[in-house]
Amino acid sequence: MSEEKKEKETDKKKTSSKVNVPAQAAPAKPRGDAEARAEAAHAPSKQPPAAAKAAAPKHIRIRQIKSGICTPVDQKQTLFGLGLRRIRQEVVRLDTPAIRGQVHKVRHLVEIVESGAAR
Repeated sequence: MSEEKKEKETDKKKTSSKVNVPAQAAPAKPRGDAEARAEAAHAPSKQPPAAAKAAAPKHIRIRQIKSGICTPVDQKQTLFGLGLRRIRQEVVRLDTPAIRGQVHKVRHLVEIVESGAAR
């Protein structure tokens, strides 16, 4: 009986060690012409340099104008997330909806200095 218990314990150890192992990747299957054409249609096209400059991501410059000392914790964390730690400090961030939402949340503590591309 002790041998059976040892076998069960080793089986448990084997299965427990495999719990966090990622699954094996499925082998690649050959694709047909239709799939290749569909993938080519969704592939990004190469843009000329002038178009690349026009499509460059825009930045905003944000300045802290008031202290965050007496503000709620979530607003303090938002200031910290923007990278602002003191009054009159400026940071440059990408102009994304997430950053705009953070600025909107603490709009009474910050101001947008300039819009457009940053140097």
